[in-house]
Amino acid sequence: MASAAVFPGQGWGAGDRGQAEDESYAIPVVDEQLGAVEAEAEEDPALRGVRMIRMGVSVADDVDTKPPREESVMFPESTHSFLFTEPLCSVPFLFGVGIASMSIMCLALALINNLTKGEIPTNVDTSVRIAQYLSILIALLMEEEIPTGLYLLRRISKPYLKSKCPDVSYAKFVSSSVLRISMGYLFLVNVIVVLVQADTVIEIFYDVLALQFLQKLDDIGFAISKIDVLGKRMHRATMTPYFRVNFEKQKESFGHKWRVKVFLKSTYFINFAGFLAAMIVVSVRQTTGCYQCEDITVQFGDVVWPDAIVQWPEYSTSYPPGLTEEAVLSYSYFNGRYAKDPGNTENGYYTENGRPVYVEMNKSDRTPFDETAPNYNPYHHGGSTDPIKPAEIKYCGGRWILSHEFMRKSMKEKPQESECNWLARSPPTDGFDLLDVAGQRWELWIGKITESEVGIRCNECYDESDCNMSGQCHDGRCRCDTSEGVEYLGTHCEVKLEDSCRSIIGERYNDTWRAGSPSGIFTSAVEDTMRGPEVFSLYSRPVFTYTEGLPESEEPGDGNSFSLIYSGNRWFMITLDQAQLNEASEFWGFMTTNYHAFWARAYSPGVTSLVSEPTAKDTPVGVDFFHVEGFDNFNQYGPFGLLVPAQLHNMTGRGLFRCNTKACSFCQNGLTADENLVIPNDESVSKSAAGYTCEFFVGYAAGMEEGSFICDEVKTAEQYCCPT
Repeated sequence: MASAAVFPGQGWGAGDRGQAEDESYAIPVVDEQLGAVEAEAEEDPALRGVRMIRMGVSVADDVDTKPPREESVMFPESTHSFLFTEPLCSVPFLFGVGIASMSIMCLALALINNLTKGEIPTNVDTSVRIAQYLSILIALLMEEEIPTGLYLLRRISKPYLKSKCPDVSYAKFVSSSVLRISMGYLFLVNVIVVLVQADTVIEIFYDVLALQFLQKLDDIGFAISKIDVLGKRMHRATMTPYFRVNFEKQKESFGHKWRVKVFLKSTYFINFAGFLAAMIVVSVRQTTGCYQCEDITVQFGDVVWPDAIVQWPEYSTSYPPGLTEEAVLSYSYFNGRYAKDPGNTENGYYTENGRPVYVEMNKSDRTPFDETAPNYNPYHHGGSTDPIKPAEIKYCGGRWILSHEFMRKSMKEKPQESECNWLARSPPTDGFDLLDVAGQRWELWIGKITESEVGIRCNECYDESDCNMSGQCHDGRCRCDTSEGVEYLGTHCEVKLEDSCRSIIGERYNDTWRAGSPSGIFTSAVEDTMRGPEVFSLYSRPVFTYTEGLPESEEPGDGNSFSLIYSGNRWFMITLDQAQLNEASEFWGFMTTNYHAFWARAYSPGVTSLVSEPTAKDTPVGVDFFHVEGFDNFNQYGPFGLLVPAQLHNMTGRGLFRCNTKACSFCQNGLTADENLVIPNDESVSKSAAGYTCEFFVGYAAGMEEGSFICDEVKTAEQYCCPT
């Protein structure tokens, strides 16, 4: 006679807690012989027919033609479930609130930190790009809070919940499910932010796993509670019959069932589509250079290549085509603004190796050099002029490099022999952002490799502090202020020109130089072609033009002018040949907006009279200058030849020019004593004045301002130099 096995009923409701198991189902069990046959049938499918014959069932009857039913659903074993299975203010309920709060807080902090501190990299390697797209699928597969919450809401209706668990609040159940869904989307938002900001593969996987851990705190908290780690009350909360209640599939109309299924599946598709769209947008913007700085300012420092090699192109009209010659190159000549090369593309920018190419801009208004040039050049006996070919900064051979099409490292080098024809190159880097190597020591070629720090700064601004509080930030660009008494110049308004220093005076001859419009430098035809601010500037420094005061022997020739021009890190006194003649107006109109210290040969015999010390000062005031002699003996004298101090008495450290303010009136009517008279050290003379000659004080006082303490000290020597 068959025996019977008794199993407890599976319909535990909230009212069943603590009651005896008085309901059961009787399950018939076959005799031992049939049981043995069934056991063998599990191992040998051929015995399956024998078992069915013994049971009186045909093979055809064994085929189940009905569609499989959906599995029953149970409450998830999660601390989120405590929010509706446990009473308010109970320890398990509060524990569930704490776990949920901690997860949300950690995910929110991670998101805030990434949004405020993180940045989208300018571009990434192919391996990182592949990992980003793979991680989208991984994240969607790992994320289970959204589908779990939606599935619970779909399967468990309010009446059904009340029939199974009368003591459970449906509102709390819905709130718990909504919490799950919210945490799921917070996780996904964190993931997409992590993906778009990642620049290494391992970073992606580590960060995604860390976020998943934060999302799993509810499962971990339930698991350790279930093994009685957190106390009896927590353990009992995990063992309540609520977690053994099966919610079977309920009958519903075909239309409602279809709509629910479509909604659940479309949720996954929408999440995937959103992820993919965001990632594609970022990828496209990265590959087109949208996250790269649009333009930069570069400072190469005071490195000089005395015998730089230039090979003029076959199309040159200023020099014999293909001519190779040597010239003095100060790398500071290439200082200034560089902008991304748009190339021939309609959208985006020209790139090499996924990185932009930055092209040198002109030194006047920082726009591209003109592509055409006049057919007249006063320095070439009326010959034609070549357009300025700009330098480029690009990525080549695992480094960022400065290169120029006309420059060579040696007479033997040919362009086709060197893929990376570099003049300067950064340390090795696989980064996509030029700013990553800013401020580092680059290798510069001066006939051999030398090193120097290269400064690189993005020209974009975000507030007035980026404009040195001397301009307004509009659309990412600084608009420099021009207020009463002062004007600011430069890409970041870093150069200050005060009205009191628009006119400067040389101490040797009291010669006057003035900054401002090019009036008096060039003809009116040249002035009409001027672009940029009212103050004529080059390399972000005002150009000072000679007006009067030099001895007749030092005056410029007829039709010529003298100018003090900044050329990257030195001031040059340059002769502007035929600047005031109409026949040269087209040439000088071109040069005012296309000046380049190297290609214009700012330092060359017959053109350069004075060279300053290296300086970053805003004006020539207080800067030492030197007469240039010995052009042809650089090996003995250095790259700029023999430099003789231009200051009075060959002094250095005091500067050649001063602002044209009222000078100290020492012996206004001239010396009446011997100019070589040495001032004695007595009580009536300031100690700082004793020991110097009267001639010295005449020049020294000219550099002091009337009424200053030093002027008063100097005037104590008047009793000896110009006694009344």
